[in-house]
Amino acid sequence: MKMRTIWLALLLILTVACGGSNKLTNPPVSGAYEFVVTSNVTGGVTLVEANLAASGSRSSAGGPNQVQILTLEKKTWYVNGVCAGTTPGQNSLSASVSGNNIALTFNEGGYVLPGQGMLTGTTIAGNYTVNNSTCPDLVGIIGYPQGYDSGGFVGNQVPDLAGTFIGTLNLPDGTDNAALTLTENSDSSLNVNAQLTGPLDNGTFPLTGSAVGNIMFVSGTVSGQPLSLLGYFDKVGAYTGMPNSIVVFDYHTLAKAGLLLAQ
Repeated sequence: MKMRTIWLALLLILTVACGGSNKLTNPPVSGAYEFVVTSNVTGGVTLVEANLAASGSRSSAGGPNQVQILTLEKKTWYVNGVCAGTTPGQNSLSASVSGNNIALTFNEGGYVLPGQGMLTGTTIAGNYTVNNSTCPDLVGIIGYPQGYDSGGFVGNQVPDLAGTFIGTLNLPDGTDNAALTLTENSDSSLNVNAQLTGPLDNGTFPLTGSAVGNIMFVSGTVSGQPLSLLGYFDKVGAYTGMPNSIVVFDYHTLAKAGLLLAQ
């Protein structure tokens, strides 16, 4: 009886272990992600920020409150990406996991970029190739077929956006001294208290919107005028040149408004 009990216990342990292994084969890909997409053709770096939701082995995100895209190419920022498409800002991302293999599709306002990669823990790394693209950035590049692009991407989860950032912002009413305090909620909604001092803007103005990966996408009213801001948080300063900084854009004009530093 004792030997039978031992064998039954071993069988139960093996069954649980095998079941656990199967569950870990296809981990869900979800949460706030940043994908750094680097082109071998143009040298541009496109930052795809996404709040991914998983359903089984598939993950997706879509729309401006879930996917935001910025491109930095030849020291110039492009809000909504250098290939903004026919519907700028209406971006999407989908992923399908099979074992450690992952297939992704980045959709930049209508320009589709498919990629294949590997999932290691929560990190996604892979490559992409696209042919016959109508993206203007890929037209007339010497040495490459028309509309051709290739490169690599790395995706990692990112923490919540939070903290106070100060600096100057060029806003519609003039250049203001600004202190922006960010608070991200559990549903990825974002509250921003903007303390402004300038020619016309003096006071604290609440802005609301979404935290999308490392991007704040918020709007509100400042001195009676509508204001929409998009800001990219660069923790290590890889793209802004300053660690723990936010480069801010006026979303109405897509112009750079300034750089704020964490306090």
